[in-house]
Amino acid sequence: MTKKIGLFFLAGFILFACGQQAEQDSARVAEDKTIEELVSNPMAYEDYEVRFEGMIGHICRHSGDKMRIMQPDNDAFSIMVMLGDFTPEFGPEFEGSDIKVQGVLKTQVRNIEELEDHDHEHEHEEGHDCDSTQEAIKRLEEKGISPDIMAFIELTSFEIK
Repeated sequence: MTKKIGLFFLAGFILFACGQQAEQDSARVAEDKTIEELVSNPMAYEDYEVRFEGMIGHICRHSGDKMRIMQPDNDAFSIMVMLGDFTPEFGPEFEGSDIKVQGVLKTQVRNIEELEDHDHEHEHEEGHDCDSTQEAIKRLEEKGISPDIMAFIELTSFEIK
């Protein structure tokens, strides 16, 4: 009898733990966003799995490992998509095609080198390797520098329409 009660509690704990993990995983998903939403506030979606639609504006001719996706109703907004393992599946002939993209949004501070010009107390340091985009933003803002944040997508799946 005690063994059955113990197994019951163990099964309950496992189900509870799995449910908590699923909640945590789903908390990092931002479905069906526009490119404008993603690039206008990239820090709100950093490391989130995102889905969006657009038109392939350009596929890199040099490396072939990235493409630029334009927002369908406003081509003033676009986002870079890193193809990763999907690189062989894309070529220049796909430019102009409509696409559904799913991937993880990542950010990068483009003007991090400005810290070198303003950080005289750490002149002996080589570069400014920050562990995260948030750390880089904080260090720039402490120096009175407005961070230039770039959003990009690490592709996990796609559908050409």
